[in-house]
Amino acid sequence: MGKARLTPGLFLSLCIAIGACGGEQAALVLAGTTSTYDSGLLETLVRTYQNHNPGVEVRTLVAGSGEALELARRGDVDLIIVHAPEAEIRFVEAGHAVDRTPMMYNDFLIVGPPNDPASIRTAADPAEAFRRIANVGARFVSRGDSSGTHYRELAIWRDAGLAPTGERRGDWYIESGQGQGTSLQIASERQAYTLTDRATYVVLRRLLELESLVDEHESLLNLYSVILPEAALRKEEAAHFAKWLGSDAGRRVIASFRFPSDTTPLFYPLVLGSRLPIPGNH
Repeated sequence: MGKARLTPGLFLSLCIAIGACGGEQAALVLAGTTSTYDSGLLETLVRTYQNHNPGVEVRTLVAGSGEALELARRGDVDLIIVHAPEAEIRFVEAGHAVDRTPMMYNDFLIVGPPNDPASIRTAADPAEAFRRIANVGARFVSRGDSSGTHYRELAIWRDAGLAPTGERRGDWYIESGQGQGTSLQIASERQAYTLTDRATYVVLRRLLELESLVDEHESLLNLYSVILPEAALRKEEAAHFAKWLGSDAGRRVIASFRFPSDTTPLFYPLVLGSRLPIPGNH
């Protein structure tokens, strides 16, 4: 399996590696979010699928949800796993997707320094926590990268009646422009608050000086979907992989995925047509 993070010049390299710029494409190209990569789930899913389908080669790209959707729109990837429901729905409505299927979930957390300078631990909900952070000017790290986590962060700021961007943004609001793991490390170093998916935080928390301070609220549901783009070059192979993700075999891989020495699942598989869960009610 080959994998790469998106960097300047990466697409040209990808074209050379898989023949996507002309001729026959040699591998199924899957774009996954930084949270699925940083947690280790993306590699586990691809490795297990290839073990059961030895004739299939899968190459992975790591990108935020917004960037993955753009790659899918252009036909640069065959399949994407993303977690930005509102953007995904717009993508489908614009005719860019053959299929979109919710496949799994976990939840977001607001994490921060153990001394909790904004006292968000006692906040009634995530919006109130964000208001307290802004009111005292406590440092906050935003991914600022159009990822699913960034979209959710912005939605919480809207719920809070605040928009810490543009001219209204203070020095306390820090945009990392990085993936989830790096953003958590920056927040830890700066003793700042940030929004994170639970899986990446669990994997990295032993290296961080951050505590989970706000969780288990319905606005923190983190839903992942697999999308087959209309512009995909290998629709048949992509559809087969997507179907496997939703099969009993694929769901078993997701349900059994753990961080070593931790008994809590990092992701929960969804059965097609099932009712969406509320975080904390597993």
